[in-house]
Amino acid sequence: MNKRNDFICIGAVHSDYILRLKQNYFINRTNPIKEQENLGGVAYNIAKKLSFLKQNTRLYSLNCTKFQKNEIRKQGIKFRFLNKEIKKRHYTSIIDKNGKMILGLANMDCYEKFNDDKYFKNYINQKIILDLNLSTELIKKIINKNFNKNYICVCGTSTHKVYKIKNLLKKINTIILNKQEGFTLTNTKKIKDSINYLIKKNKKLNIIITNGKYAINAYINGTNFITYPPSININNDNGAGDALSAIFNYFFSCNFNALDSLNMSVCAGSLQASGYENNKEKYLQKINTLSRAIKFKITN
Repeated sequence: MNKRNDFICIGAVHSDYILRLKQNYFINRTNPIKEQENLGGVAYNIAKKLSFLKQNTRLYSLNCTKFQKNEIRKQGIKFRFLNKEIKKRHYTSIIDKNGKMILGLANMDCYEKFNDDKYFKNYINQKIILDLNLSTELIKKIINKNFNKNYICVCGTSTHKVYKIKNLLKKINTIILNKQEGFTLTNTKKIKDSINYLIKKNKKLNIIITNGKYAINAYINGTNFITYPPSININNDNGAGDALSAIFNYFFSCNFNALDSLNMSVCAGSLQASGYENNKEKYLQKINTLSRAIKFKITN
């Protein structure tokens, strides 16, 4: 597990505000909260986890404050900002007293308006992970430039943004979505139908569709899997999908088989939701131990 892969994470980095309700809430009434501010964004969260695992990790995003840049560098991430002006953007999540998200609010228009691809090269043998916060045109340019000679993974990000890669599915290696993102992208109402739609578009596409604490459905290297996450106490389920995405790409890039990569990534998502933290060695040991106990099915 000491192999150093090269990852390029492209997308969002910004402030995340977590508003946790202190007690049961009342609609259309004032409710007391506890507020927490973190550095977040899908691309940043994935880059942070990969760098934590000692991978050679670069992050491409819009410019941010000096404090935020220092935080990125503290994580061991090489940061390339794509513009000069610092554009205000942030994400706010409202969670109940048990850590379950009620509502996510995204102020992300500045990502959508950015369309300059001058900092993106034609890469060779890189592992590129994209979130879908940047503009449709820029995402298209990045994928079209790089799909022939690189591994490309796309993370769904939002049901309002998955349309951006609807016509690019044949040029993507891996796609990771939640259930609703899958339904929106494929215009279906069942996870199985979503997977079948995506397979018809690209038989070589690796597909992971999550469903919260319930089963994760996947199609990897031509095999269908269903994995059931371990039972955990949820502290905050924000970022669980980002952790899953990072760990799947980590193990898959280290040439672990599809099932082990999937099972360990599912455990990573659960650990993230539980608030578990530790050093690299103990973190990987914890994932490995959990993965041996979880239930799964191969459905081919």
